[in-house]
Amino acid sequence: MEIFEEGSILYFEPFFFKDGSNPKPKYFLVIKNLQKELVLASLPTSKDSVPTNMEMRHGCMEIPEINFNCYLFKGGQCVAMHPDKNIKFAFPKNTFVYGFRIDLFDIDIFMQQIDHNRSMVELKGILYPDEHAAIIACLKASGSVKRRFKKLL
Repeated sequence: MEIFEEGSILYFEPFFFKDGSNPKPKYFLVIKNLQKELVLASLPTSKDSVPTNMEMRHGCMEIPEINFNCYLFKGGQCVAMHPDKNIKFAFPKNTFVYGFRIDLFDIDIFMQQIDHNRSMVELKGILYPDEHAAIIACLKASGSVKRRFKKLL
């Protein structure tokens, strides 16, 4: 199985950010695998930027009037299964995928980091198909996702 398969939830220890921020352990969600060299992905976060008047519910949350979009994984709710270990996966805390934060990542860079023991990557699970489809639908419908990324979805 390809570690960067669509729907994979990976845990990097540490993750090296493109902007040079200090590396730290981080979840990584593969939304779309593009030609085996690039992935369209998100760095899910437990940082809650949801407007206070919005109900916190699992799934797509959108307020087009303020260009807000996110997909919420409720903490403790199983959203994935490890393909080899037959273990269910749930994020420990409420975890957010913000539409404006999805980006393209080069798989070769990750493989070099792994090969040189700079980073360890663990597959936590593959999103259930309906969960993966819901994230893609959420991002495609959002005004906060860049047009070039919508085309890739």
